Order: sequence, then structure tokens, then C-alpha cells
Amino acid sequence: MKSKQQGSFTVELAFVLFFTSALLVFTGDIALQLLNRVNLDRVSYSLVNILKDRTRFYQENPIVTASEVDEMDILAARLLGYPNTSEAAPYGIRVEWLVEGGYGGIDKGIRGGTPCRPDDSLQDKASLVPINSAHKTFPLYQVTLCLKTDSWFNQFWGDSEQHYIHSSSVMPGR
Repeated sequence: MKSKQQGSFTVELAFVLFFTSALLVFTGDIALQLLNRVNLDRVSYSLVNILKDRTRFYQENPIVTASEVDEMDILAARLLGYPNTSEAAPYGIRVEWLVEGGYGGIDKGIRGGTPCRPDDSLQDKASLVPINSAHKTFPLYQVTLCLKTDSWFNQFWGDSEQHYIHSSSVMPGR
């Protein structure tokens, strides 16, 4: 009887170690993705507040220009800790606005290519535009950031597909 069970401990240990290592890789992957998501949330909220307040301090047109999006891209790179803008870094930025019933958006794709698309476009959120007692509508801005990440867990199972984490922040203007 003893000779039949001699290798059972080794087999059971192999299964337990495999399961434990898979659990650790999965937990680490989730933790890294959550850390990236929190960072994107923080940066998108900061950028949409800068976008909203620029008309108050600089008396500019509420419609966003391409040069302003370029400046926001530089700010996003600095806040995310990348030395380059979205044309060379693994993130993308999309800025959308609803001003007086007109919709507009500028997209700076990931590494200059893959577009950054939010789950909900600002175009579908026209009902959120605030109106004051004088029936004046306020502009509505949305900043979406996307980050291209590798999934350790998927690589562990042999899937090499890229994953994108994104965050959007919406804010009414002044």
C-alpha cells in the first residue's frame, strides 16, 4: 500500500502550488489594473476641471480648440508620469463638449493610432446640460483617458490580446 501512495504528495503539492501561483498572478493583475484605473480617474477629473475653468480665468470661447487639447495632452502625460505625449506613450485622450446645442470632440489616439472611445459619448448626454432660471445653457465637457495595459493573468494563460482601461469625467462649464 505504501508504494502506491509514494508520489501522491508530490502530485498534490504540484496542484496546490499551481493554484496558489495562479491566484497570486490574478490578484496582482487586478491590483495593477485598479491602480491604473484610479490614476486615470484622478487625471481625467483634473483635466475636465481645468477645461471647465479656463473660460472663467481667460475669457475664452467655450468651444475647445485643437491647441488646447494638445496642451491637455501634455498635462496628461505629466500627470500620468510619461515623458512623451499620447503620440508616443501608451495612453490616449478624447475631449468632447456640448456648447449651445452643438457637439464637438477631438481625439488623440493611443500612440497616434488607436482612438480613445468612451462608453458613453457626450453627444448622448444632452439631457444633462444645466439650464439656469434665465434659460441660459451652460457648456458641458467630457475628458476620456484610455491606457493600453498588459494583463499578466491573460499572458499566464497564453492570451496576448491587449487590454484598454479608460476613465471619463463629465463637468458643466461656467
